[in-house]
Amino acid sequence: MKISFLTPAYNSEEWILTMLDSIPKEYAYEIIVCDDGSTDRTLAILKDYKKNCPSLKILVNETNIGASDTYNRCIAEATGDYVAIIDSDDHYLPAIRNVLAQVDGTYDIYYYNMLTKAGYTFIKDESNRYSLPGQFKIIRRSIIGEAKFTKRTDIAGDWDFNCALMNSNPTAKYTELLAYWYNFPRENSEYDLHLRGLK
Repeated sequence: MKISFLTPAYNSEEWILTMLDSIPKEYAYEIIVCDDGSTDRTLAILKDYKKNCPSLKILVNETNIGASDTYNRCIAEATGDYVAIIDSDDHYLPAIRNVLAQVDGTYDIYYYNMLTKAGYTFIKDESNRYSLPGQFKIIRRSIIGEAKFTKRTDIAGDWDFNCALMNSNPTAKYTELLAYWYNFPRENSEYDLHLRGLK
């Protein structure tokens, strides 16, 4: 299976190398990073990384258009059978290799679990398929259809994307593996801004 790894990046120089290095290159058909109008060294770091990573595809938004529209742009550019979305300030844990090894085309979505910076876990199962949208999954690209990340003031932009996916009744495998490190809580993240009513 061809897997496209996707991430938006905005002023991510502190984290971008850790994120990129955590992607198992043997499973990466392509790595699409969209720099969303960064004003730091993120774009220069990406260009340097590409010299030794031919699967890296760099997109550039000349001005900052926000996470949701940038996610949508990355998805539109993906050509793999499956997409794996990772935030530029997060990274995969070693168990992601065990998750990726299970992506054989049988299921529409392959789920894994998250460890947060604060030390607790988010566990994905059938009971929270709607309520925990997050970056828990590897998705068959053909089922995404018209699902989009949205700009909302009441909740993070991945909520509507996830609901649209769930409404299509995808087949799913819950690998039960802890395979993602989530930089949470992080001040001024999209989620934090929503919690504080600033977005």
